[in-house]
Amino acid sequence: MKKQFIIATFAALAFFATACGKQDGAATGTTENAATNLQSTQWASEEVGTLINYSDIEPAIMQFVETHFPQTGIYNCHQTQHYYKVRLNDQTKLTFTHSFDWIEVDCEHSTIYGSVPASIVPEQITAYVGANFPNNHIDQIEKENYGWDVELNNDREIKFDHDFNVIGGGNNGGGNGGGNTTTDYPEINTFVSTYFPQTTIQHARPDGNEIDVKLADGTDIDFYLNFDWQSIDCDEATIYGSVPAELVPSQIADYVTANFPNNHIDQIEKMLNGNWEIELNNDREIKFDANFNVISGGNNGGGNGGGNNGGNTSNYPEINTFVSTYFPQTSIQYARQDGNEIEVKLADKTEIDFYLNFDWKQIDCEKSLVYSSVPTELVPAQITAYVSANFPGKVIETIEKKHNGGWEIELSNGLEITFDANFNVTEIDDKK
Repeated sequence: MKKQFIIATFAALAFFATACGKQDGAATGTTENAATNLQSTQWASEEVGTLINYSDIEPAIMQFVETHFPQTGIYNCHQTQHYYKVRLNDQTKLTFTHSFDWIEVDCEHSTIYGSVPASIVPEQITAYVGANFPNNHIDQIEKENYGWDVELNNDREIKFDHDFNVIGGGNNGGGNGGGNTTTDYPEINTFVSTYFPQTTIQHARPDGNEIDVKLADGTDIDFYLNFDWQSIDCDEATIYGSVPAELVPSQIADYVTANFPNNHIDQIEKMLNGNWEIELNNDREIKFDANFNVISGGNNGGGNGGGNNGGNTSNYPEINTFVSTYFPQTSIQYARQDGNEIEVKLADKTEIDFYLNFDWKQIDCEKSLVYSSVPTELVPAQITAYVSANFPGKVIETIEKKHNGGWEIELSNGLEITFDANFNVTEIDDKK
């Protein structure tokens, strides 16, 4: 839950709307998560903040926005222990110190500003990006203790010291939009040119005990520091629709061919204990031990594309009945136990979690291709009445039963609403 406010009473909700409604896109109250690193200025890592009424926003912040973002305005402003957090109507995010010096500008999701305004970026950084990445632009910029950190629209992160010397991420983009054919790691260059010759390296950067590599076609590869690959993810690749066959152990390839002949491997991972885990393009995850014995997820696909028992039913009669009753227009893609729950995915992309006693816990229709909302029969009447009265025209896309007897729903407008066991509203979050 990214942006959160707690409703004490409906009068409080009305107050917030009035106090902050002086700007287009009137603000709703939000809170921030506790900081785990006081040096970080990442939006999501801040401690709880206080919503500032629009009329009380400092003139220095207002002037900054009017100067550099004249085509938009302030949506909301929060004061945290260390910073002022400002969101603009176009989804730009700004961070200021308590002395009103800006330290971060994030235009990655801006609907108006496609890049950080040039008036904010030091000319040395602008010149470097223009010379080395002429087809890219700066999405984010941040002042750091060591200097500056920028991120381009190809996800390349470049670090500069106070004298604007590149100290990280600055391999020359070759004038091709940052899609490098090589990195500083010869072993990785060879691996990519061997197994992914139709694409190039977008970035390769250390991340703890691994090196995170992203290719220009969307493939993600993680390497250990000894350059042995750890995981390959082609799920969102635009060129490589599946993991190259040369990288898949023959025992795993043979198993998939025999049991899921109409599917392919989207992802593969080597586990530290010698085990393997793969994910097929039907979202089935299968785990193998070090001797390539199937240890989970390997129910026979029935030869028709990997749906559990033919893609219509599961091995759980109670779940089969539930799905046929409330989701008769689709079928079960898979049902698998995950700890103390059974995770079910339907062919229309609806997701349902059950407890081991087969009582449903959560239903998510957000990505459903058939069911645009949670079936009414599964929603308590009190919740249905509340939504109809307060958010007419919106539907419930997800619903969850809480351990304390409460409920949480998400509407089609992105609002998450929490109810106690007596169906009193206790919290409303803006997911957007």
